[in-house]
Amino acid sequence: MTDKRRISAAVRSIDALPQINSPEFPQEVRKLAEKFKDPEEIFRAVASTRSVNDRARFVALYGWLLRLRREERHDEYARVVNQYDKKFGTEPYFLTFRAIVARNRGDRANLRRSIELSKEAARHLQDVAGVAHQLAAFMVDYFERNLDSLEKSEILEAERSVDHAIFLSSGRIAHYFETKARLLVVGGNFEEARSSINRAIELEPRSTKDYHRRLTQYQTTRTKIDLMEQQDRWNEIQKENKRELVEFKSQQLQLLGVLAAIVALMATVGNIAARASAEDGFRLIQVMAGSVILVFSTFSLMSGGRISRIATAYSIGVLMIASPAITDWVFQ
Repeated sequence: MTDKRRISAAVRSIDALPQINSPEFPQEVRKLAEKFKDPEEIFRAVASTRSVNDRARFVALYGWLLRLRREERHDEYARVVNQYDKKFGTEPYFLTFRAIVARNRGDRANLRRSIELSKEAARHLQDVAGVAHQLAAFMVDYFERNLDSLEKSEILEAERSVDHAIFLSSGRIAHYFETKARLLVVGGNFEEARSSINRAIELEPRSTKDYHRRLTQYQTTRTKIDLMEQQDRWNEIQKENKRELVEFKSQQLQLLGVLAAIVALMATVGNIAARASAEDGFRLIQVMAGSVILVFSTFSLMSGGRISRIATAYSIGVLMIASPAITDWVFQ
């Protein structure tokens, strides 16, 4: 078949597709690409042929860029988008192309720009599942790089976008569930994330050319869920250890303060006892010893010591403090 005949046949197939702004358009383009032996070559040829109607050329451009993106040929993707910007830049879908170019640059500022462009595209194409999903996916990309500074409102917006995409596609698009799983991991919902990634694996069509690539991607996400959950557990253990360390330091400082007070008390009592009679000095020292026992028993109680031992120590301390008064009362 000559190139002209191949292009004409491709154009007829493209013309039979739904309208560009219809919800079914993205998936129908993907299905058409599966039918072509060399979809990239055909789409490129149609998009480059000026005699072809503009709608067919734009659809072919969409399919061409789809193939480049799947193969992660980022530089070529950006070059093609820039090449056709003047011709098709006013198309709402072109916003999604620009968003992908920004996202592929990888830095934080361009990730934010890709989100803003995707939001604008979603406002124009509210009923297109692929556009809603792209917004959610790019937001998750940003979240995964900024786990320490997440805004709850943005997480909720991403949840609404991915749920809207799943709703619009009647829950039939596998990789939408993979994006949902990644978002659930960001929120710490690991069990729900596993259910979602399992759903993606079940839904992925086995007859497509991208099946093995997608499956590898899903398995990577599943492994990432396990690693993130383990990391979350380690973080919780680290926080608990840090909290206990702070409490221990506080207790040690309190103990040092009490010990200083006890030393001061013993010095004072010693001075007083030295000036008193032997009997009064002995009673004073006995009361001081009972007070020290009560103080250390209290610290043992705060540290989780055995109640039976602490109760015995308390009893001894109280008895030592009270015995001089009891002795005076009995022999009075």
